[in-house]
Amino acid sequence: MKPLPKGKDDRILLRMSKPARSMEDLVLEPESRASLDDLVRENLSRGVLLSTGIKPRQRVLIVGPPGTGKSMSAHALAAELSLPVATASLASLTSSLLGETARNIEAVATFVEHTPCVLLLDEFDALAAERATGGDHGELKRVVATVLQSLEEVRGESIIVATSNHPDLLDEAVWRRFDEVINMDMLSKSNVRALITQKLSVLPNDVETSAWAERLANFSPADIERWCLDLIREAVLRGDGHLTETDADRAWLRQLRRQRISETSSRLGRGR
Repeated sequence: MKPLPKGKDDRILLRMSKPARSMEDLVLEPESRASLDDLVRENLSRGVLLSTGIKPRQRVLIVGPPGTGKSMSAHALAAELSLPVATASLASLTSSLLGETARNIEAVATFVEHTPCVLLLDEFDALAAERATGGDHGELKRVVATVLQSLEEVRGESIIVATSNHPDLLDEAVWRRFDEVINMDMLSKSNVRALITQKLSVLPNDVETSAWAERLANFSPADIERWCLDLIREAVLRGDGHLTETDADRAWLRQLRRQRISETSSRLGRGR
């Protein structure tokens, strides 16, 4: 593996890690799952496609609300393809120095071209915002242009996965640079129940999954998983290793408290 790219101030621009999730860990809506499965199948059969002059899809944009599994899907892709995950640090990529951000992006593109991995660009709208936005300046236009050119020119076996909670902020030209766009949405009630069942299966339990699927239907998959983990912690700390409705109720109150804090923080942020 080539040395990790660094910025001018010696900050490392990428964090390499093993995949944190597999496809079996994800509960997704059928359309999203089918898109990911197709990407895996194409890239596992890369040689067959290339022999006919066709490249597998390697540039993927995943959009959707927070907590719906965008980043975890990138990890699952990497696990299926036996690749490491290279997560780009936006704090390190972006710089106040004129031209430095563009150079950092080019360095990352060069690295992934020679080191097979899944490059994860979280919060991609921070790098590829709409250039027509009022008040933008020349540096932003250069950054977006560099991002688009780098996406276009990367060769090799790496998969580029960009995620965005705000696809409406993305530059119009960005969409054309991706081979596939996947929308991650909130789960159906049946899939909420499937997620709860999957996560709670690690311990014996008396939890009414259907009733809790109704109550948790408007929460993101990340919130639902957090609720499940709260239940499991309760049972483990109590020592009997059995999940009960009482544990579920306590975890529910904790979830509501987190939601109130989050909503209050958001309101205060908008009021500044």
